[in-house]
Amino acid sequence: MTTYSTSEIGSFIYNMISSIPEGISELLINGFIPEQSLIEVENYTGDDISIAAIPATYQPSIINLSISQVLGQMEAQGMGTKSVKIGELSINKGMVEGTSQNYKQMAYKQLENLPKNSNYYQTYG
Repeated sequence: MTTYSTSEIGSFIYNMISSIPEGISELLINGFIPEQSLIEVENYTGDDISIAAIPATYQPSIINLSISQVLGQMEAQGMGTKSVKIGELSINKGMVEGTSQNYKQMAYKQLENLPKNSNYYQTYG
């Protein structure tokens, strides 16, 4: 099982999405955006995940949450509203709006399949 760091995941996503603005791409390549996604996955699962060695179990959710953040920032800046290319998928005007939310929903569907750590407390009255 291969582990990746947040910066490796950021570079992977950077190579998947065309026309990422410089400010967003720096946050992506430096691992900041994937790290924010990792924190969201940690909060959802209750697990502690290393930014230097993310297990394969969590990678799909972190990747999709990061893609959602990148596309959301591009949409907010008015960029990518005509077309976006993600790997082999090309999205043209009319389909781009809301694409970031689609990736977020996909990530949360993936998270639903992961086990959650639960803490149980007993109170005495």
